[in-house]
Amino acid sequence: MPIQVQAPLVRMEDGLLVVQLTPAVPIGGQNWQFELMNRFGGVSGRIVKNMASGFLVSSGMNITNSGIGIMTVQVNSQDTSGLPYGNYAFAVTRLDSGNRTAATEGFLLILP
Repeated sequence: MPIQVQAPLVRMEDGLLVVQLTPAVPIGGQNWQFELMNRFGGVSGRIVKNMASGFLVSSGMNITNSGIGIMTVQVNSQDTSGLPYGNYAFAVTRLDSGNRTAATEGFLLILP
């Protein structure tokens, strides 16, 4: 079952989300995706960031500590510039074939 979290983010400012898997598991060599959407089960993401195996930073995600499952998601000011203030759902999902799992999901509050 995914861990549920809430995180605030100020609109039109850069932000960094730290994601730590619980229980701590190694994530080296894995592919991950962060998706911000209007609500869970939404058709398309408002913000999508990816991290592919073998790359340090791929589209805004970075492994901070691969041995215990810590990664960061860089949300830039241009990512939030067109979003209205309010609550959005997000999910961090492992995308490897046969291992697609939602590791973390929660709500991101876009503040004025």
